[in-house]
Amino acid sequence: MIVIGDAMLDRYVDGAVTRISPEAPIPVLQVREDRSVAGGAANAAMNIAGLGATTTLIASWGVDESGRELERLLIGANVAFTRITRGSAPTIEKLRVVAGQQQIVRVDREDIAPLDPDGETAVLDALTDALSSRRGGTAIVISDYAKGMLAESTVAKIIAVADAHAIPVVVDPKSVDIGKYRGAAVVKPNFAEAVQMARVAAAPPDEATLGVIADRLSSDGIGALAVSMSALGVEVIEGDTRTRIPTRARLVSDVSGAGDSMIAGIAVGLASGLSTLKAVQVGNMAAGIACGRPGTAVVTRADLLDEMLVEASPERRPGTIEDWGELARLVSVEKAAGRTVVFANGVFDLLHAGHVTLLKAARALGDVLVVGVNSDASTGRLKGPTRPLQPQSDRMAVLDAVRYVDFVTVFEQDTPRELIRTIQPDVIVKGSDYRAEEVVGGEDAKEWGGRVHIVDLLDGVSTTRLAHGEQVRRS
Repeated sequence: MIVIGDAMLDRYVDGAVTRISPEAPIPVLQVREDRSVAGGAANAAMNIAGLGATTTLIASWGVDESGRELERLLIGANVAFTRITRGSAPTIEKLRVVAGQQQIVRVDREDIAPLDPDGETAVLDALTDALSSRRGGTAIVISDYAKGMLAESTVAKIIAVADAHAIPVVVDPKSVDIGKYRGAAVVKPNFAEAVQMARVAAAPPDEATLGVIADRLSSDGIGALAVSMSALGVEVIEGDTRTRIPTRARLVSDVSGAGDSMIAGIAVGLASGLSTLKAVQVGNMAAGIACGRPGTAVVTRADLLDEMLVEASPERRPGTIEDWGELARLVSVEKAAGRTVVFANGVFDLLHAGHVTLLKAARALGDVLVVGVNSDASTGRLKGPTRPLQPQSDRMAVLDAVRYVDFVTVFEQDTPRELIRTIQPDVIVKGSDYRAEEVVGGEDAKEWGGRVHIVDLLDGVSTTRLAHGEQVRRS
């Protein structure tokens, strides 16, 4: 993945305001933290790297303290970069002073002198070098913050190179001339930018206004427009087709950098072979995650997968998973999000009230319950040649329908030890017919801070007794 555009350094001074200055009617900030993050095109590159893609940034910044800090951040995120000289322009810096979660002032330092012909040549040479070393699918992001890097001629030459290599170009625009980006696969303005581009008087994002925007900005040379409208979602305009992608309701902490997260998601989606609509859905999710965090944020692939799990309906959630590697990845996402993962296992041949009681108690110990099921072969070795009564696929399907269960998998071994070591749950649950020290995987769990929990079993019921026709009687 290649990002070309205006890079900057975002500095944050966070603190609390408890009094007004006696020298002037202004708040006095008691500083708690001073931090720096990559901004602009550099933030887009950081987000793409966070989503797991190999990333190269081609941008301009100065040989100064802010530039060195920006390079340190990029190196830490495994973002390769080529610094383009733009005359004597220093590194663009935005300083935000924040009290609580509210910005009280922003200070910008910038010189937006345009790139000279030598600089443009350097951009194209760096692009050629980056393309020569690419492996697999890729996309080019043009992150145009109107800070001097991307003149119309430079953008046209970048898109021409991309076209020659059959690579999609995704644009985060600032120019009011949509023609500047002719040839791009997706152009992503926010609603205010789209209104300016379409030369529409200030208006709400209603159907009539969006219709005018679609008519005026549709161009033969642009594949699609993705107009972001904050809480109203994203309007995707492809030719004569308009599709609204809703945004999940959430508490918005800060919109800074959300557009960078969105453009990163779109680009990674297109490079992975997704359709434009699907790629914009991925970008919309990434932007939503970024909005829920204070300051300029990097959205990772774990964040994105977690968001997909949250948004998935119970019918679409991948409840039964036989691939332990995939299950381990899902479990790691849940744990990274701060959730407690509980594990239980058994044959579950004829699901009965005793099983449900155990599963309910297990789920109450955490946020996510993973159930391991003995395979047919494993059950036969454990219970004898007449078992199981139901094939493993049926047993897994029944468990998947139990509301306390989040994921169901199967193991071929006599015990679930290998499965436990693979997914590393926080809590291992067994019934009261076991002692804690006897539970398989208990000693292993101590390595990652896990524990064993014994729950009481329901008396008078078992699969064996039911299979023999015995009635369950309870006073």
